[in-house]
Amino acid sequence: MTKDRDIYENINNKSSLITESIYRNPVFDDHYEDTTNLPLLNNSSSSNNTEQSPYEEVAVNISNKDDSTILCLTVRSIFIGILLTCVMAFMSQFFAFRTSPLDLDIGIIILLAYMLGKLMSKILPERIFHITLNPGPFTYKEHAMITIMAASGTHTYQGIETLIIQRLYYKYHLSHVNSVLFLIIMHFIAISISGILKRYLIWPSFMIWPKALMGCSLIRTLINEDEFSNNNSRWKMSRSKFFWLIVLFQFFWYWFPGYIFPLLSFISLICFMAPKNIILSQVTGAYGLGLGTIELDWNAWVSYLDSPILVPFWAHVNIFAGFIVVVWIITPIIYYLNIWDSQKMPIISNRAFDKDGYFFNMTKILTEDFHVNKTAYEIYGN
Repeated sequence: MTKDRDIYENINNKSSLITESIYRNPVFDDHYEDTTNLPLLNNSSSSNNTEQSPYEEVAVNISNKDDSTILCLTVRSIFIGILLTCVMAFMSQFFAFRTSPLDLDIGIIILLAYMLGKLMSKILPERIFHITLNPGPFTYKEHAMITIMAASGTHTYQGIETLIIQRLYYKYHLSHVNSVLFLIIMHFIAISISGILKRYLIWPSFMIWPKALMGCSLIRTLINEDEFSNNNSRWKMSRSKFFWLIVLFQFFWYWFPGYIFPLLSFISLICFMAPKNIILSQVTGAYGLGLGTIELDWNAWVSYLDSPILVPFWAHVNIFAGFIVVVWIITPIIYYLNIWDSQKMPIISNRAFDKDGYFFNMTKILTEDFHVNKTAYEIYGN
């Protein structure tokens, strides 16, 4: 670690100077401390407590001081964390099989954890059988711990898809014990890689993670509502109240594209002009390339691109630019030039097709021990 400190001793000297000018009176600090020559990879507690991020968004939302008197590991935080982890894991896996998966982002976890934490802090007795159940008001450390636990269940793991494909398409049923061991090994590999990269992606103060920053800001807003009160401001609505109004509006709005009027999910105005034109339907239709299609379903927006509230604007621009090049330019050229006999198949689909345009039957090219039959593949699949 001494070698690492020497390497990173002055790596962020410029950023520290910017920090010194911007945060001479930091939001969380009672006094200013010079961090110009502070090593970024120092495990000492004093270093971690005084290191300030050079990004304004991080500095004003996340404290660089740790109050050790605030409780974190409590009975209610463990109970709520385990409960939400199980619920989120079940729901995310259940809805993962939809064409447009239901997006369960960190905002939902923070909201549910806050409501349950506040409820338990009011109704639970202080002690039962010498066990402290309700140590006092619900703290932001408890809130953060619950969020970290439950966030692990909001996304399905790629290893599960491997097991599903084996069962559905190859009729190969791996035993439950081997399936669980396979998933655990995949998790261990992921955790090991994250641990190796921690010193480069987590410890340095100049690293910024937009989704984690949003979660920290929301937790701080809900727990410390009084901190944002400003009687001189023309904006009289609190941030917490504004958040709840948006949640209420989104809840009621989803019923329209989801159940009452599904047409709002995908509206292709160009297709209405010539509904019998096949080419126009393929290029502009909701089930085609979607050129000019209007989408009013929030869940369809964030299913694969993630929420624009969490992801920076430049990232969405990058994705959209790649989408235009690949989907709206390259795909029509390949399809209408009939390269690889592409016109025998739909212009866009999540299914596999054979050379005649029918759904591909995987079992026709496999042997009994699930190996590829090259002769059958040459006849049927090539």
